[in-house]
Amino acid sequence: MPYNEADTPKSISSSELLFEQLLNERKTAREFQERRHQAWDDNYELYRNKVRTNRLTQRQAVNIPLMKETIKTSLSKIDDAPNVDWNHLQSDEVKELVYQEVWNDQFKKKKFEWLDIVDKKNVLLYGISSKKLNVEDDGISVNVLDVFDIVYDPLMNPTDIETARFIIHQNIFRSLREILADNRYTEEGKEELKKWNLSAEGIKQSQENKEELDKQQERLKAMGVDSDEFDRFAGGDVLVNLCEHYHKMWNAKTKKFERMVAVYAQDKYILLHEKLEELIGADFWPFTVWMEDPETNDIYADGIGDLVRTPNKIINIWFSQQVENRTLQNFQMHWFDATVQGYQPQTYEPGPGRMLPAPGDPYKTVMPVQINGLDETFTAIDFLIRVVERGSGATATEKGVSEKKQITLGEVQILVGKAQERSILMSKFYRGSWYELALKWNALMQENAPKIMKLYKTGRSGKIYPKTVYPIDWKGEYEPTVSSSSEQEEETTKGIQKFMLIRSQFPNNLALGKIVQKRMLQMVDLTPEELKQVEEAEEKAMQMPQMGQMAPTGQPGVPQGIPLPQPQPALTQ
Repeated sequence: MPYNEADTPKSISSSELLFEQLLNERKTAREFQERRHQAWDDNYELYRNKVRTNRLTQRQAVNIPLMKETIKTSLSKIDDAPNVDWNHLQSDEVKELVYQEVWNDQFKKKKFEWLDIVDKKNVLLYGISSKKLNVEDDGISVNVLDVFDIVYDPLMNPTDIETARFIIHQNIFRSLREILADNRYTEEGKEELKKWNLSAEGIKQSQENKEELDKQQERLKAMGVDSDEFDRFAGGDVLVNLCEHYHKMWNAKTKKFERMVAVYAQDKYILLHEKLEELIGADFWPFTVWMEDPETNDIYADGIGDLVRTPNKIINIWFSQQVENRTLQNFQMHWFDATVQGYQPQTYEPGPGRMLPAPGDPYKTVMPVQINGLDETFTAIDFLIRVVERGSGATATEKGVSEKKQITLGEVQILVGKAQERSILMSKFYRGSWYELALKWNALMQENAPKIMKLYKTGRSGKIYPKTVYPIDWKGEYEPTVSSSSEQEEETTKGIQKFMLIRSQFPNNLALGKIVQKRMLQMVDLTPEELKQVEEAEEKAMQMPQMGQMAPTGQPGVPQGIPLPQPQPALTQ
């Protein structure tokens, strides 16, 4: 149960009981996550082309990059970061325009697009990815967390993060001087941390923290993220392992649960314990989480990496055996009859046309070591690869590899279309996580607005226009619209195909023709001037048939090439 201060026994201080409760919650959450650690480690090592050898099955350090090519192919199909458009609920178009530029500016400066790639790779490799929103002086930043560094309440609804009783962000490494300079932490906690630093335990633990930080940074770099923060710790800095523990606590006065944040160092010293709403201005967990294949009872769902892991291991074993088999064949080893008297085998240097001596009939004295080939290995490997491709949707065609058999263009399009349908399903969960992120980003931005922001807008001519904005220029109620660029293009393409089908039934309908042309032009990025030129050229082309009724050549009194006047109907009384 969440901590209730009113139930604290008099013999135990409230801080001691609180800390015991926090550690019990963390232990429960970590044990629930540790079930997946071995699988996550295997997926990560296969993605990094790292292989563990052994004396029995895989003695050669070789790896078929099936994990990497499958993840990269699936990543290319999920789509770019969704487009987020902000709609002002009171229809204030000026504020809406400014707020859209605020979002675009934050998206660029906070490197949301870079983090988006890591976010998707996490889901593909580990089955889950979490993003955390942080309040900063110049806006709201978003960080993609290492899957090992955030643990959830096991009873949480995987589709609704707000149902969690507690969420714990662990393995936050900070230098001691950085912690001592932070005004948010209590002086009592800082003093305890100073004493810990001078102890032998503190010196040893600091080195272990540095090793854990290096492992964490290695995983981030493998995901494609490189940051200057990786080198922020200079020699001599003492590293402290912090834990941010978000939990619910019963308030006896208000008779309801309140969301709290506790920060403690080295699992021993509480540095902060405050109400979440007072810290960030909002009463929700500042996290979002999404899965590619969500489960109803398990927050740690399987990902595509889990599908590839076992076949990749088997393929590596078979390929390792094939490599070793070819090596043994190349050795040209021989048996010899050790019972033959007076024969001592010798090693001769091979060479072209060289005659090698043998005592008597060589077939009776020596015999080559028979090493059977493993010709079926590559056929079996190809079978396993196809199993993975069918399961993940990352087919050979999607990878840019042509199939051996000859198939028609229509069949290729059908195969590619089926694979894209699987990726679109994944994009729906992905887009939903971005919608939740946008809602929380907006709420935090409204409560923690920077006093002044400098925005820059690039015109179509390439000129940059600066503008200084204040909170009054954009604050208000907004609703985000999250759209996927690939789904937009697909819907537009299907719409045009329907229009073309309808136009084929009405080939002479000029209005329908203009509508189809307009929809097609909307698919490309044309400037207003370019769009105007295209429309004018089309208007001229449509007027050309009307020039067909021209004066006959050589008709007296009428210049050649001038349209003849049309006869007017007679007036009736």
